Amino acid sequence: MSIFRQSRHPIVRWWWSLDRTFLLLVLGVMVFGSVCVTTASMSAAKTYNVGPYHFALKQYIFMFMAIGAMFTMTLLKPSGIRKVGFLFFILAYAGIIYTLIGGVDVKGATRWISVFGQTVQPTEFMKPGLILVTAYFLSRTRYEDRFRGFVLAVLVLAAVIIPVLLQPDFGMFLMFSLVWAAQIFMSGVSLWLILPLAFGGVATAIEGYTLLPHVQSRISRFLSPDGGDTYQVDQAAEAILSGHLFGRGAGEGVVKYTLPDAHTDFIFAVIVEEFGLVIGGVLLFIYATLVVQGFSRTLGITDRFSMVATSGLLTLLALQVLINIGVALHVLPTTGMTLPFVSYGGSATLTMGLCMGFVLALTRKQPRSLKQ
Repeated sequence: MSIFRQSRHPIVRWWWSLDRTFLLLVLGVMVFGSVCVTTASMSAAKTYNVGPYHFALKQYIFMFMAIGAMFTMTLLKPSGIRKVGFLFFILAYAGIIYTLIGGVDVKGATRWISVFGQTVQPTEFMKPGLILVTAYFLSRTRYEDRFRGFVLAVLVLAAVIIPVLLQPDFGMFLMFSLVWAAQIFMSGVSLWLILPLAFGGVATAIEGYTLLPHVQSRISRFLSPDGGDTYQVDQAAEAILSGHLFGRGAGEGVVKYTLPDAHTDFIFAVIVEEFGLVIGGVLLFIYATLVVQGFSRTLGITDRFSMVATSGLLTLLALQVLINIGVALHVLPTTGMTLPFVSYGGSATLTMGLCMGFVLALTRKQPRSLKQ
């Protein structure tokens, strides 16, 4: 093993430079997620009149694509990741604008576009794009350039959230804003600049609540369950309670037959019902370990861009987990946020694979001469 570790071969050096604990945890969640989608999507397959493993097989393809994308991104240096980030931002922004013109309408929202017969959600790919572009602008080291970078980061966020609100996608607006705010905080921007932005964010959220009826409906149902339809969250909560410690058994759950979004938004309810609170707790522990492990690696990063970008990517992961499970536990209003690598979804799975690849690349142990 020591001879292998001392090898100068590029593949060997690449392997030992990675955070292997982080990588193995991500792969473990992917495998478990594939199992969960297999059992949770059978009822949805009947609804859409397709084979019982239709969604599962598609998810396997997405998962392999995500793994390939993740490993590919680990080969890049920070300078390469910056270029990829701008490319993702431009392509995703063009896709978001196109949704307003020729997007696929689903339940009154135009968040998807059709690409070679497949529906793609551009806002999913905007997640890493916005994070990396924001990190680039906030990574200015010269004092006189920092304020200019901050202003550019504000303008970039505004340019993204305006068409997102027009789709409308209030949940994605909140996600973009919260992750962006975390990056602003991590970059050390003055509190006097952050406070006006915080008030502006709150004002925008209130305006969105006022103008978007579906947002009003979701929040009203959450605050006053007796005043509206809470069927989905009630079913999810009941399924979680019925799972007890060790669950009903794989494939034995019943909530997937009563919830139309059991394989996407409410898959955590399926997990706990079939595998129990113990496995649900283990999954949460793995997610928490991923976030802590990732942030611990940022402590040794000297490159400002890598630090701000990694912080944003890990914040994205943490927020998606908290929001998805919070909705399933009925402690947050429904948002349509997926559980990373566990919920069914091609765009979301591939995007999160890219994000974890960026984290692994930016936290690699590299010689000083290779960091830029």
